[in-house]
Order: sequence, then C-alpha cells, then structure tokens
Amino acid sequence: MKLFRKIKHNWKWFAINAVGLSTAVACTLVIYLYTTQQFSYDRFNTKADQIYRITTNSNSGATSIHPARVTGDWPKQLVSEYPAIEKMVRLFPFRRAIIKIGDKRFYSEHAFSTDSTFFNIFDFKVLSGDPEKAFDQPNRAFISRSLAMKYFGNLNVVGKEISILHQQEPEPKVYTIDGVMEDFPVNSHFHADLLTSYTEVKGQTPWAYTYFLLKKGTDAKALQATIQKNWEKDNDTGNPVPTLDLQKLTDIHLYSHKTREMEKNGDIRSILLLISGGIIILFIALINFLNLSRVQFISEIKSIQVKRINGASKPIIAREMVSESLILSGLSVIVGLVAAYKISGYLNIPIFQGTQVDNIAAISLLFIVGVALLSVVPLITSKLVSDVKVSETKMSLYTFPMVLQYTLAVIAITGTLVLNRQIDYINNEHPDAENANMVVMANNPWDAVQRYETFKTELLKHPSVTNVTAAMEEPGGNILDGARFTMEGVEKKPNQAINIFTTDSNFFSTMGIHPIAGTVDLGYTPSQQWEADAVTLSEMRTAKNPDKKEMAELEKKLGNYSEKYILNVSALKMLGISNPKDAIGKRFRLNFFLPDLFPEGKIVAVVPDFHYTDLHSKERPLVITPRKMFNYCFLIGINPAQRKKAIATIAAVWKKVNPDYPFQYEYIADSYKKVYSTEYAQTKALSLFALISIILSSLGIFAMASFSTQRRTKEIGIRKVNGARVSEVMTMLNQDLVKWVAIAFVIATPVAWYAMDIWLSNFAYKTSLSWWIFALSGILAVGIAMLTVSFQSYKAATKNPIDALRYE
Repeated sequence: MKLFRKIKHNWKWFAINAVGLSTAVACTLVIYLYTTQQFSYDRFNTKADQIYRITTNSNSGATSIHPARVTGDWPKQLVSEYPAIEKMVRLFPFRRAIIKIGDKRFYSEHAFSTDSTFFNIFDFKVLSGDPEKAFDQPNRAFISRSLAMKYFGNLNVVGKEISILHQQEPEPKVYTIDGVMEDFPVNSHFHADLLTSYTEVKGQTPWAYTYFLLKKGTDAKALQATIQKNWEKDNDTGNPVPTLDLQKLTDIHLYSHKTREMEKNGDIRSILLLISGGIIILFIALINFLNLSRVQFISEIKSIQVKRINGASKPIIAREMVSESLILSGLSVIVGLVAAYKISGYLNIPIFQGTQVDNIAAISLLFIVGVALLSVVPLITSKLVSDVKVSETKMSLYTFPMVLQYTLAVIAITGTLVLNRQIDYINNEHPDAENANMVVMANNPWDAVQRYETFKTELLKHPSVTNVTAAMEEPGGNILDGARFTMEGVEKKPNQAINIFTTDSNFFSTMGIHPIAGTVDLGYTPSQQWEADAVTLSEMRTAKNPDKKEMAELEKKLGNYSEKYILNVSALKMLGISNPKDAIGKRFRLNFFLPDLFPEGKIVAVVPDFHYTDLHSKERPLVITPRKMFNYCFLIGINPAQRKKAIATIAAVWKKVNPDYPFQYEYIADSYKKVYSTEYAQTKALSLFALISIILSSLGIFAMASFSTQRRTKEIGIRKVNGARVSEVMTMLNQDLVKWVAIAFVIATPVAWYAMDIWLSNFAYKTSLSWWIFALSGILAVGIAMLTVSFQSYKAATKNPIDALRYE
C-alpha cells in the first residue's frame, strides 16, 4: 500500500514514464518480430542452403540488363556438365493468365508452368495428389488451397479440369488437376496459385526463373567462377560474355533488385531504417526514464537520508526502487502489447502469429529486467558523505541524456522530411504520376491487344473519355527489349544496342510530354493489319521455299512506308550527339529479327528522358516508335467531372469488345505507388517514428522543466520581489533547456546528412539535401521544446512571489 501511495503522489512522473516505456515496448516488438520474419524468407525449405537462382547480366553497355530470369535451354547443359549441380527446376510465368473454372473467369499473375523436380527441390506442402509424379505428364496442374476453396468450394478437386489462357496466346489450354497445394507461406519470395507441367508458347522465347540444387558442401562462388571462366574461354565471337550469378535462395528477398523479379522483394535498407527508428524510440524512452529516476531520487534525498540514519542499507533502498520499476515496466509491457497490435495493423505487418509468443515473452522479460537495472542507477552513481548524506546529482548527469534524446529526435525529423521530399520529387518527375484522371489497363491479353483500335474507337465516342493511348509497358515497368541499329552519321560500333519502346502515335500528346527537337505529331502510322502483314513477310523471307508471288503482293501492300523514330536524351548521349536538332532527319534502322516490322526511317523527334520507368536506375537509351502489336498497356484519359460515368463506360465498352476477358483497371498514381511501395512504407514508418520521438522528447523536457522550475522556486520568488518581469524570468528558465536542444541540432545535422545521403544513393534521380531541410528540422525541434518549456516557465513566472517564498 505504501508503494501505491508513493506512485499516486508522483503520478505525473509515473504517467510520463508509462507512456514512454509503453511506446518503446510496442515499437521494439513490432520491429523485432517484423525483422525476424523478413530474415526468415525461404528458410522453411530444408535444402535452402543448397538452392541457388541462376541469372546473367548481359554486359551490353548502356543497354545492359540483369533480369531475374533466363532464356533458353543452356541451364540444362550446365546440369549435365557440372556434377556439383544435382537438380534444376524452372518456373515459366503465364504472365497475366486468364483462368476459367466453370463459368467463372479471372486474372492471375501467380500461375506458372514448371518441371517435375519442383516438389523435390522446394518444400511446399501438398494436401492431395502425388508430389513425386507431379508435372511428369503434359496438361497437368496443381492448385492452391485458396483457389480450390474459392472456385470449387472444397479440396476434392483431383481429376477436375481448369482452363488457362497465357497472356500471349489466342487460345486457352485445358489442364487436369492432379493435386492441391497448401497456400505458400508468407515468407516465400514467390507465391503460386497454380502450377502446371511445362507449357510451350508458340512463337515466344521461353523465359524462366531457374533454380539449381547444389550438392552439399559445394562452394557456390567457386562453381560460379569456374563456369564463367569456361564461358570466356569458349567465346570466339568477340561479343561480350554475359556474367553468371548464382544467387542464394535466402538472399533473394532482401538483397535482390533485378529486373522482372517474380514479386516485389523486401529491402535490407528498409530493415535497417526500421531498426534505426526503433533504437531511437527505445533510447529516448529509456533516457526519459533514467532522467526522471534521477529527478525522483533527488526529490527524495531527505527521505533517503532518514532511512540511512535508521539503518537502511543501499540494497534495501535499491529493492524499493526496483519494486516501483517492476510495477511501471509491467504495466508498460501490457499497454505496449496492445499498442504493438494496433501499430502492426497500421503498418500492415502481420506479427502475432505462430511461435512468436516465445519471442514476445523473451523481449518483455528482457525489457522489465533492463528497466529494473536502470531504476537503481541514480542510487549507484550518487556520492555518500559520511555514509549517511546523499549529495544532489549534478545537472550534467541528466543534461547529456537530454541532449542525446533530442539529437535522435532531430535525426528522425530530418529523415522524415527527406523521405517525403524524395517521394514528391518522384511524383513530379514521372509523367502524369499524380493524374487522378488517367486510367491504366496493364498486361492485357493478346486478343485484347489485337482489338485495341476497335476498343479505342468505341471509347472515343463517349464524352466522358478524353484520350486513349497505349504503350509497351505499364507506368513504372521495365523497358528491357532492345536491338542493334544503324544510324546515318553515327559510327557503327560492334554490339552496340538500343532499347525499344513502342507506343501508340498519340502517346506523347496524351502524357503531356513535349519534344525538345522535331515533332511528335506523327501523322499516318501503320494499322494493326499492316503490322500483321509485316510479320508474315518477315517470316517468309527466312522460310526455305517461300511463295514469291505472295511475297510480292505483301511487299506491294505494305508500300514504301518510312518509319518514324523518336530518340530520348540518353540515346543522344550514347550516340555522342550534343545538339538534339542534329539528330532530326537522320536515317535510322533497327536490326530487328522481323526486318519488315521496323523498316528504315528517319529520326523525327528528340524527347527528354521522361522517366516512364522507375527512378532507381539511370534512364536507358530509347528509340520510340509507333507499333500497336506490342502495346499491352492501355492508358485512358477521363473527364474529371464524369469519373464514375467514365469508368462505367470503359467497363461497358470492354465487355462489348472483349467479352471473354475480365475488366480490371487502376489509376496511374497507383501504378507508380506499386513500384515505390518500399519507399512509401519507409516514409510511413519513419514519419510515425519521428512523431513518437518528438512526443517522447517533449514529455522528457517537460519533466525536466518542471524539476528545474521546482528547484529554483525560491530564486524566482526573490527575483519577482526585486522587480523582475515575467519575460525575464521565462528567459532565465528557458535558456538552458533550449540551449540543450540547440546543441542537439548541431550534433544531429551531420549525422542526418550522412544517413540521408546514403539512402538517396538508392536512386539514380534524387532530390537535393538542401540546407533548409536541416534548418526546418532544427526550427521544429527548438519550437516544440520552447512551447513545452514555456508552459512550465510561464506558470512559475506568473506565480505570486509570496507563495514561492512560503514554499521554500
């Protein structure tokens, strides 16, 4: 009872500590468990340490790419040539597959065809069917539990049929279900709703995510070096040899940022950012607790002296202090657990699952013990006079921790400002990134692409639709296709290639991108029928016995069309052209494997690097040309005053033109947000941490201001009696505490600059670290500190001096 009366008497300090420690518990739990989950990716596979994904870097200069998948059958040859490679499995994506079950149709981006070794290498649980015989026959499939329950209503689906249409094929294929898989774990770097035996797509190069199972004890780096050495030895073409990369399975999620990843991976930098934020909050809360423990210790000096006179030893006094801390830390852990659950929901982090209860209990116990140890620090560090009198603690003992906690808070504020500024910079750099009136329909089926002109014509009949255009990739996607070329006036270099980006003829005007030379008003451009004829003619040229009469008819039908090519600024730099006007009118030809599809033409315009893709990498040298058959992404401008009507119109026209395919869309802002989901999450988390940090720091400085004012009550009374004004008393009380914050700002600025400079290095295009960002952080910190301290100092300065002298 005595202990609870003491807590009730000091409720203000108890409440401040409870808020701080509860917050620290919540953030520590969320970050620790989330981090543990992130590092656990793919480790559920019993052979995880033997599984490696194989990729290659093309080494083609400015157009060099390093995709997460490989093409061709050469990995099979490596399996036969190198005994260290035990098995291989490939995953061929259906891309955006259209799946039909009964009368239901839906899109899936998690459908793959694979090899019969899949379940021998990966440990995904099979609920029904024989994993040993999986995929050893054509047109067989395994589906996930969720898919079975959603579309069949039960797991008894073996022997039933499912129809799958590959995005780049005109006709679906029917598969017989051989088994059901458990839904893939959250901590898998890829998730499949549906797996089938290997399915070849006619006319398409088979790209596959390819994994090797190495024999136990194999040195992967040595094997990689050996393969690379042999490749270079066998190369007699003079072309650059691709660089082989064997990437450990457990490194993919946090350390892989290649193009065409199976899913959006995590980022070790995000983990470090979260850990830093958690450490800042934990330190601030513990510093507050330590400072307030010292304040309480000093305020109870007389009581402690009496206890010492009456024979109480230091251990007995320490036991009392620990008892108080146990109540405080126990309550903080309970409140912190509830807050952690709420924070995890806000950050969309599923943490309270499975065996994590043990980790939560361990962290909670460690926290309680740590707080108990800190609670006796004031007693341990105090000086004894004649083993009886306890001297007052020096101001420096809590001044330094106060400076440290505000230093951490300023770093958090600065980081938040920089992250938000970079997000704004990203949105400003991308064309129409924040346009709420631009609809994106990405990864459309092959048939829908062939009907694009009809779809566009029908849409433009409605006043709620303002523009319709199309492009090869969706906003934020990767432009990876390329070819060698020749250009008038430019020296032909061996193996020099340029990336190709195809669009509709009105792409630039629709997206608001203006040329810096020439014109993007292209006039006549070929129809889709022209393109189909060009493909046919190109294929006939390489056939053994082509029909010469038909070829002549096609050549006549195609006419002498001169292609219209557009270059971006990065292409000019690669070509060594400094003045954009010098490129206009130059003859240009792509050495494409279908020569009639991209005939010789002229450069008609130069456009800026318009950042249609993400800003993590440098803009690629692009040649842009109108060609509809590759434009899988439709971009539709809508009237803002008729948004709902426009969406309904698009849906109705889609159903009319493409009745066999589901209607799906998103706004362009959402397309870019997907690309920068990691950065948005980092900004969201750090903003929350900064807010918490400044609140905790303010609570700490509030407590310190109260203590400082209480200690100087008599001095304030004497100064008031002698004519001191309220402003003078407030200045006297404020100046020390504000000085601490100013010192913290000076310390924090170079640290924050260094940390943010490293973070911004992740972007090829980034905002600048302007001086005003750091100045604003300092002004915010000093301003909040001033408001907090001034509240206390004003109360003290306006108090009746007689009451102050009576108090003393």
